[in-house]
Amino acid sequence: MKNVFDQLNEFANQMMTEVKKAADQGEAPAKKLVRHIRTTESDLKEIDRLLERQRTLLVELTQKQDEAKELADKRFAQVEIAKEAGEQELAERAAIESKHYGEQFRFFEELIVETKRELNQLEREALELKLKLEDLQNKRYEWMMRENVSNLKSKMNQVLEREPNATIKQEQHPFTTEEPESKEEEAPIAEDDIDARIADLERRFQK
Repeated sequence: MKNVFDQLNEFANQMMTEVKKAADQGEAPAKKLVRHIRTTESDLKEIDRLLERQRTLLVELTQKQDEAKELADKRFAQVEIAKEAGEQELAERAAIESKHYGEQFRFFEELIVETKRELNQLEREALELKLKLEDLQNKRYEWMMRENVSNLKSKMNQVLEREPNATIKQEQHPFTTEEPESKEEEAPIAEDDIDARIADLERRFQK
């Protein structure tokens, strides 16, 4: 049976898969990610509560172990006192209780070792989940940024579609403004005028 940490781990992985799928389908991944983050935060609060309960149990087990050791040592010492006093029956009762509390001490000793080991493991797993939650929270900013960029581009495209012929007016810098072209152009030499002048020259040479 999977524990709560394995379940949350699977949940986090499934969540990222669903968020990416939502992004591919054009949905709002940031909002979906926020819902998953809130669910995970709620689960982690419950995990913290259970971990604190486990720490409290460890303290209680340590107290029970100390009590058992104290009673075992006390009854063991009373056995000798009863024997010296010739109270055999009392010595036997003290010996039975001393053995009983000694067994309790060893029971709590083993249980404490196991509890500490489990608690350390659970605390490490809880830390990993908290770090994974931080990664998800950081991922949320990435998706928010991507969504905002997508919305901005979409809005800009809408503006361009409404004004397909709109152009941006360019302002010329005062120091780079080109001088207007001169309206006066040199009159081209008429082809007929050239012929007339050549003919006139030829007449002069003939004279």
